[in-house]
Amino acid sequence: MPATTQPLILDHAVIGVNDKLDFVAEIYRKLGFKLTPRGYHTLGSINHLAIFGDNYLELLGFPSEGEKTRADLWSYPSGLNGVALRTTDAAALQGELASAGKPVTDWKDFSRPVDVDGMQKPASFRTFQIGAEVISNGRFFFCQHNTPELVWRAVDQDHPNGVLGISDVFIVSRAPQTITGLLDGFPEAAPEASDDGTSIPAGTAVLHILSEDSANARFGSAIPQRFEGNERKVALGLTVRSLTAASDVLTRGGFSPRPFEGGLLVDAEAANGVALWFKD
Repeated sequence: MPATTQPLILDHAVIGVNDKLDFVAEIYRKLGFKLTPRGYHTLGSINHLAIFGDNYLELLGFPSEGEKTRADLWSYPSGLNGVALRTTDAAALQGELASAGKPVTDWKDFSRPVDVDGMQKPASFRTFQIGAEVISNGRFFFCQHNTPELVWRAVDQDHPNGVLGISDVFIVSRAPQTITGLLDGFPEAAPEASDDGTSIPAGTAVLHILSEDSANARFGSAIPQRFEGNERKVALGLTVRSLTAASDVLTRGGFSPRPFEGGLLVDAEAANGVALWFKD
């Protein structure tokens, strides 16, 4: 029975950087991403974004100075540790999922200022987590954008590496039923099993849940190898305008991408804990 009529859509992927935001941001600029200016959340975290057509990548951390007010961030491993799913009504969805017996947190509101032509405007959000007690090494959460026009701005969407959007999220799981159980009940998002694992459509992206053996057979040493708990988010697929142009940018940035399934793969060790698959 459906838990909701809201669709399952990838909103953004979160790369945790702990207190190394400046260092990791420079890596991602060399990878060819155009990053937004540093954002300061009212919750105490800080970020840079790489905005694409329908989703985005977030580098998220906390200031190196002062109190670490967001314990959830510094308790996770550095790297891909957050999957944000879109909702147009977080309060309603949270209630529906709770009624369906799914473990969800209370929703919370926060914001960050955005400079628009010299004026400060608040980009505001409402979010809640799902499966906070059963998901290892990061979060699945739902994000409501109250001011999407302050996030998806044309000035931020032209990346030197030509990335157009996140197409894939790869998760190594020792208990895939945990994730599929949390995310079932959304329309047109039924998990699809294959020999390699399970895939869940999420708007223009696909969530791939792989066993350790399948992930290592496919990605080898390009992904993080050791982790505690049930799962670890390890890689992203990124659609580009031109693989040739992307290769040129990556080479100029000092990277040595390897050929991978018709695209190019940058190892997690070079990209702060997440393998990046550039594909057309």
